[in-house]
Amino acid sequence: MSQRIEDTISRRAGVGPSDMVKGWQSMLTTLLARMQPYLQPGMLVTFQQLTPGEKTLFERITDILTVPEPVQGLYLPPSVRNQMMYTNRGAAIPEGAAHPADDGVLLFSLPSADATIVNALLAHSPHTPAIDVYQEGAMIAGYMFDAVDDMITALNGVIKTFLVAPPAPPSPPGK
Repeated sequence: MSQRIEDTISRRAGVGPSDMVKGWQSMLTTLLARMQPYLQPGMLVTFQQLTPGEKTLFERITDILTVPEPVQGLYLPPSVRNQMMYTNRGAAIPEGAAHPADDGVLLFSLPSADATIVNALLAHSPHTPAIDVYQEGAMIAGYMFDAVDDMITALNGVIKTFLVAPPAPPSPPGK
């Protein structure tokens, strides 16, 4: 296993709910709730103002990805993230954020986004493209990929597994 993958695994959340994951899932839930009027079942949506590169990437994603109903998806590109975190608050964009190590995130949920969220990071090398699945403050699944296109292709199955046909709760012991 490469050192990069080992380092990524060691930084990831452990089994069960954690304060870090609860906080992250809460922030994603709030973002999805704010975007709810614009989200549509069976669609990936994004913002009106994208950079040319973000627009090209969004078109590539929609060519690869099929969002099944009732799932709804959001592409949050770096330019919008920078607006949310910096310029809309009157702050300058830090150098590191001006040239991000990713092309944004993809978020998927059912219309009631408080239960399960699929979060995909469109990371550039040397970072790792990854899909995390959050449920009730716990990371219930995590997948890492060598390439963003491989991750986007895999999203089709992850979305179906965790949002369209969610795993059944565990049976009580002895049944």
